[in-house]
Amino acid sequence: MANFKGNHSGSGKPRTSESKLLSSHELFHHSFDCADMAMSIVNLDGKLHMVNSSLCQLFGYAKEALIGVNVQTLFYTDDVEVDAQYWEQIFLKERQSFQVEKRFIHQDGSVIWGSLSVSLVHDDEATPICLMIQIQDISERKRYERKLEMSKCCYESLVTYNPDMIFMLDELGNLVEANPAVEAISGYSEEEIKGKSIHFLIVPAYLPQLKELFEQAKQGVTGSSEAQILHKHGHKMMIEIKFVPRMDQEHVNGIYLIAKDVTKRNQNEAIIDELHNKNQLILDAVSDGIFGIDEHLGTIFWNQAAERLTGYTYEDMLGKNPYHILTQSSGGEALYRTIREGVYDCDANEIFYKKNGDSFPVEYMTSPIYDDNQIIGVVLTFKNIAERQHTEEMLRRSEKLSVVGQIAAGVAHEIRNPLTSLKGFTQFLQQGAANKKEYYEIMMAELNRIELIITEMLVLAKPQLVRYQPKSLESIIQSVITLLETQAIMSNIQFDVVMEHQLPLIHCEENQLKQSFINLIKNAMEAMPDGGQIDIHLFLADEKAVRVILKDRGIGITEEVLARLGEPFYTTKEKGTGLGIMTSSKIIEDHHGQFVVKSKVGEGTVVSVTLPIT
Repeated sequence: MANFKGNHSGSGKPRTSESKLLSSHELFHHSFDCADMAMSIVNLDGKLHMVNSSLCQLFGYAKEALIGVNVQTLFYTDDVEVDAQYWEQIFLKERQSFQVEKRFIHQDGSVIWGSLSVSLVHDDEATPICLMIQIQDISERKRYERKLEMSKCCYESLVTYNPDMIFMLDELGNLVEANPAVEAISGYSEEEIKGKSIHFLIVPAYLPQLKELFEQAKQGVTGSSEAQILHKHGHKMMIEIKFVPRMDQEHVNGIYLIAKDVTKRNQNEAIIDELHNKNQLILDAVSDGIFGIDEHLGTIFWNQAAERLTGYTYEDMLGKNPYHILTQSSGGEALYRTIREGVYDCDANEIFYKKNGDSFPVEYMTSPIYDDNQIIGVVLTFKNIAERQHTEEMLRRSEKLSVVGQIAAGVAHEIRNPLTSLKGFTQFLQQGAANKKEYYEIMMAELNRIELIITEMLVLAKPQLVRYQPKSLESIIQSVITLLETQAIMSNIQFDVVMEHQLPLIHCEENQLKQSFINLIKNAMEAMPDGGQIDIHLFLADEKAVRVILKDRGIGITEEVLARLGEPFYTTKEKGTGLGIMTSSKIIEDHHGQFVVKSKVGEGTVVSVTLPIT
């Protein structure tokens, strides 16, 4: 234990230096300056007379800078008036001291919170001679209190303005506190339910389950469940209840019960389920196959028609890319274009494979699915067009036979001319004519001419499998002109043909395109009963397509007729079927081409056919 009796000389008398120290003011000055608390002696006029090191350190000033400065210089400006009454009472000798918490200003401008103690100092005759000021730094405490206050405000705001009911329960399940939402939702005020068991609010059938959750919360485990409560007015409400333990360090000292009214949510979910069921019924009633793909190309719905057409069930396709499975390829430009750009697209020449491996031709259309203007998927609608293709092929064959019959007369005339020549040369040869070699050459040329015409007619009339191959459009047009040239001469019609050479090949079914151009050129010929000229221009439209322009100088087509052009069985010809333009247009469409007709009455008609190159 420390010895505080002091040092004495051997004679028992205090040393002279110690005696001087004790008998002077140095002890006061030394104790004043070494005090941990910031201290100052202030004159009655408010000026600092003496300051200690702790005060200088607290405010960041040197001692010399503070001596003679008014003490209010250290005070926060807005707080000067707060304690003005205390200072006035001190100077009027109505108060000997006071203590207040207030703000001060550091030399760098920052704010310091301090506990200010002010005492009036008297001399031996009880006359005030100065003020003793002590300042204890409480900034850290104030910061902590502020955080605590903010936390409390946040908690109170969270509880007060929370739209969900929040109850504070004790360990017996009695209601201790409740937020305003309780009265808004249940009809009971806090005063009406305070101190009661939560059981009176709960529909009895749900009590066992909630009791179990309450007991778990007492063990520190959060749990939730849906239950019904009784409104003050008697009707039942479905709510979602959550029990949250209130922890004090490691101990549970209460339970929060948070309850959300889910009546409307459940009603909305029921409406959504009903709409979903109705939508599914509509989807299943459609004869076309329909399926949906999300942005990750996974299947999100699959109707019964899709299952019937392909053999795949929704479970087979769930989460998978159905397009890749059905086409057995990684293509699908229309599908990807819809996902990227949100455009509606279609493809009339696709092949789908069933689950058993069989294939069938389909025509499909893609449509984007939007959510808040964002593309979140694609709906693909497809149909089996095998029957339609069969019908179209039958129509094409019918039209072919019609075309062959119409050009038969011209072909017969074309064959008769070389036959006449052959007959005459044969007679010359029988009579022993000279220059036999020259006759033989002429006869071979005429026979080749007959063979070419017959071959073209057979190719046109003979049913063939549809097989797309790279072909020269120049050769196709030239073959058509060969077939129709004789008929044109008989009708006093001339062909003015201009073709760019070495055009790129097109991916096509040659026989179908020949049929299409025969129909178009024959229409142009029939539009000029008195003869005339038909311009045929073949050229490169752009880097992706070639174009054929057919221009006649016939009677032209009225706007009413032009609008109905291509309708089945609609025709202005006495013996026409109305299938020619329709068939030609469909063939060009199947080749991913474009077919455009422009006409003016009395001036003629221009037909433009654009076909993509390979």
